[in-house]
Amino acid sequence: MYLTIRCDTVPGHEKELDRYLVEKAKPFWSSQPGVRAFRVFADALVGWPERTILIEMENLSDLEHIIRTEEAKRLRSEFMTYTTNVQSQILDEII
Repeated sequence: MYLTIRCDTVPGHEKELDRYLVEKAKPFWSSQPGVRAFRVFADALVGWPERTILIEMENLSDLEHIIRTEEAKRLRSEFMTYTTNVQSQILDEII
């Protein structure tokens, strides 16, 4: 299963967002039980979203546990200061 987060960067904060993703988000998510991969993609065209974050999870219960932690809540709050037009989705592979 995958947690996807799509977002644009608050104007003038692209470097801060990318630094946050490298220095804080990736180490946090990569260290959590049940997380198989953490990837960040940038839009190659001029469009939306500017960033897509793909977090591969073993199961939904691991994800639920992670997002309820105080550290996850703090990191989410910081993430929201650098982003706009944020959408998230949980995808379950069927084929």
